[in-house]
Amino acid sequence: MGSHHLLEALIRAEGSMAAKVLADLGIDPATIASKVDEFDAEDTTDATPEELAARKMELRVEDDEVHLIFRDAGTLDLAKAVTTLVAGPLTATGPVTGKFVPLWTKTNQLLLSLLQTLRDDPPPDTTPRDKAALLVRRVLHDRLRRRER
Repeated sequence: MGSHHLLEALIRAEGSMAAKVLADLGIDPATIASKVDEFDAEDTTDATPEELAARKMELRVEDDEVHLIFRDAGTLDLAKAVTTLVAGPLTATGPVTGKFVPLWTKTNQLLLSLLQTLRDDPPPDTTPRDKAALLVRRVLHDRLRRRER
């Protein structure tokens, strides 16, 4: 989560000091969202090297298969080295099966987390203490949907 997500959440925190100050300056949520979309986090301190690499990833489903695509140079070089050593694609069979288990586990955790983030409805057990987290989640949800258009 970057500072831009926090900024978008601050202006949406109805009744908060930050929202009042920004509104008094004539800034509304749509203006902030539009401006955030104009910039690239790559040119800021918000993006770590890992986040920059992750930004080059893609997740898609085709023909009942999940494709997790990595496009960063470091991962691509490592994958080429591994597949060169085994002379082709590497499948999770035999002695390497156990090496694939953490990848499967983390991928499913990621998908569950994304599903929760992208759902429109807040969990039914949301308490007032969770309001800030819910607000940030809504900002992330909106941002993801804007990026997919």
